[in-house]
Amino acid sequence: MIKQLFYLTFFLISFIGFSQCDINIDQGPMIDDPDGSYNLQIIDGNISLAPFAAGYDTLTAFPNAMTGELYETIVGIRIPVDTSLVYDLGSGPQLFENVAINTIAINDVVGIPMGFSWECVPENCTWTGGQYGCIRFFSDSPIDPMLTGIYPLNVLLDVDATYEAFGLAIPVTLTVEDLLDYYVLVIEESQGSSIGEVISVNDFGFIGTFPNPTKDNFIIQYNNNGIEKIDVKIYDILGNVVLINRYVSTMGYNEILFDSSKLVSGIYTLSLSNNIESIMDRIIIE
Repeated sequence: MIKQLFYLTFFLISFIGFSQCDINIDQGPMIDDPDGSYNLQIIDGNISLAPFAAGYDTLTAFPNAMTGELYETIVGIRIPVDTSLVYDLGSGPQLFENVAINTIAINDVVGIPMGFSWECVPENCTWTGGQYGCIRFFSDSPIDPMLTGIYPLNVLLDVDATYEAFGLAIPVTLTVEDLLDYYVLVIEESQGSSIGEVISVNDFGFIGTFPNPTKDNFIIQYNNNGIEKIDVKIYDILGNVVLINRYVSTMGYNEILFDSSKLVSGIYTLSLSNNIESIMDRIIIE
């Protein structure tokens, strides 16, 4: 997987119940996945467990989390003193070599499921070139069975660097969104379930809507085993479309929050469609 920022090294070590960053100063400049991790592929928006096919991105799954249990994974970080990166100084993207790293910071983690958190050591999530640190991913409480599913994660990085050109120090600042976008967290129902069963559990379907009846807003909960666009329509009792929106579904558990304060009292039909199949539910507005 080609990345814009090269040689930035992240090492992942999982310890259940381990709550401190165990810095390994012997880390080298390559990714070291945790024990128990495994590879997956996304083919046509769906997780594939078949033999790997050429031309598709490979994902790395963390050691699986189990419902009813606590979870923790420690991501060890070693920041290089310099690196190579692609940056646009105004005349188009260019590859710059020997760029001195001032700081690299964690901007955000996209895709982390409900009930999970992350934190850094040091706490400000900012490291200078040559420093070591950790990101800790953990569940806040025993994992809810409703969270069974597959969650792609993306760690966004803020890079502050300096490039020397013609005797001038040129500042380089950018947010890297495609370096750590290939990890997934799989939450299983039990020790006996398989990744295939997790995928099957998350076939496209409703979990429910609540509160129902409602007044001001409600939440649609549904599962999906693919990353795809979902059209959501709300029909009144006469079959007229009163609201339509499009969302991008993630793998596993999904939530959509609707403002229903402008709908008149009555019974409505909800329709979710992925252009292959549609699922429906009812909601009562008081």
